[in-house]
Amino acid sequence: MSINQLRRDPITGNWTIVVQDGKDVDFFRPLQSRRASSEPLNDFCDFCEGHEGETTGEIYALRHSGQKNEPGWRVRVMPERYPVLQIHGELNNRGLGIYDMLDGIGAHELVIATPQHGRRLADLEEPQIVDVLTAYRERTLDLKRDTRFRYILIHESPGEGMGATINHAHGHIIATPITPLRVKEELQNAQDYYQYKERCLFCDVVRQEVDDAQRLVADNGVFAAFCPFASRAAFEVWILPKKHEPFFETNQQLPALAQILKAVLFKLRTVLNDPSYVLAVHSGPNLLAGKERGYWKTLERDFHWHIEIMPRLRGFASFEVGSGFQVLWISPERAAGHLREAAI
Repeated sequence: MSINQLRRDPITGNWTIVVQDGKDVDFFRPLQSRRASSEPLNDFCDFCEGHEGETTGEIYALRHSGQKNEPGWRVRVMPERYPVLQIHGELNNRGLGIYDMLDGIGAHELVIATPQHGRRLADLEEPQIVDVLTAYRERTLDLKRDTRFRYILIHESPGEGMGATINHAHGHIIATPITPLRVKEELQNAQDYYQYKERCLFCDVVRQEVDDAQRLVADNGVFAAFCPFASRAAFEVWILPKKHEPFFETNQQLPALAQILKAVLFKLRTVLNDPSYVLAVHSGPNLLAGKERGYWKTLERDFHWHIEIMPRLRGFASFEVGSGFQVLWISPERAAGHLREAAI
């Protein structure tokens, strides 16, 4: 199998993962036949309890009973069968004329949130969501021991895809040798703000959103959820700890996080009729990798981890793609009002 590649665009500074042996590539089928749809409940799903032998080997699990790769688990983590980045090998940093390229070294893991088929994260009870968050935390801590990996991204995207989606709650953990550009911009802006004001930018945003309350969606005393002032998409919601904290994996308030996360996902489901969405955890990067290069010296004071949830309600317009400007057809204030009022 050919190894995937990381290629850098010298104009934008962004990196692209180029998959060498793509799976299920169906770009050539008509668009309508590619649209995502929920698969029907059936008797066979690789992620269901009892089908452990159909998956790649278990890396981590929380269990009621049983042995590794057997039934009895509550949450299960395994390598992605078709990883975008592969864990074995060296980065092989090299140039190709003016272009920069690395081998696609990293890690790509699947987190199966429940043994039960046909459920999303919002359907789980709060203790079950705590289990899922615990698995994310423990795997992040383990992956950060590898100094090849600069960043660990946790994400889930139910309803996403060009074919039938897997109707079984799961998420992804991807470790990358490059800090993603979107996260790098946040890190740089937070560092610049701290150097100017000697305060955490995110802490100031949380205080203002809680005090102002126009865009506030929920507040349980430990975490606050709000629609960002300059949201990138309608009904985008961020969840942040109210106390300064740079790393998700050091958080000791997972029950409170599970409570507000479930509330926000239920509100989005109620108001938007169960939308597809992308959920991503932006935590601080791997300091073990960064210290080798002198990166992020003030990160523990200036960065603040958070969860970003972006519903997928419409495609991009040509103006948005061409300019980089996002167009919101409902203000964050109105969106937050609808979410606040939604019964859970």
